[in-house]
Amino acid sequence: MVPLPDELRLEGDRVVLRDWRDEDAPALAPVCGEWDVCAFSSVPWSYSEGAALAWIDRQRRKRAAGTVLALAIQTREEERALGNVNLASFSDDGREAAIGYWLAPAARGRGLATAATALLIDWGLGTFGLERVEFAILPGNLPSQRIAERLGAIPEGIREGSHRADDGRWWDMAIWSVRGSPRRPTSSAP
Repeated sequence: MVPLPDELRLEGDRVVLRDWRDEDAPALAPVCGEWDVCAFSSVPWSYSEGAALAWIDRQRRKRAAGTVLALAIQTREEERALGNVNLASFSDDGREAAIGYWLAPAARGRGLATAATALLIDWGLGTFGLERVEFAILPGNLPSQRIAERLGAIPEGIREGSHRADDGRWWDMAIWSVRGSPRRPTSSAP
């Protein structure tokens, strides 16, 4: 457990990261049922307003417990949540964490995941005092690997059977990491 801020808002050139609000519940609808989102996160498989509100409440409780810092992704132009970026799996000493993210299908391909992930990594390494941020990516997920690469992450290899999916199966993951000082994307391409 690490001491996480009760509230957090981060503003970048393209995106704003902010706390999840109850009125953001509809933002989960487009990703409910997407295997690569639901199998590796706590996003519900089926959408209902109740399930979405319960997910938002769990993110608040996980933050209060010091285990997950989940933030809604929005653009600077619009207030609605388009996705999620989070730090989780903090090391016992609070110096390392894993990063995860997802976007609604309509928001993909615009560089928003790269911008949001860069913003949270910068905060984590700069303000929060992390020394290492880890990406655990399915080996076939080339778009996520490109995000890691754009952010200056270094590939560390495949960690066999390291990630348990919602269905109970264990998956090999490609591990990438960013260490040290905050970094900016090496390309503005999505």
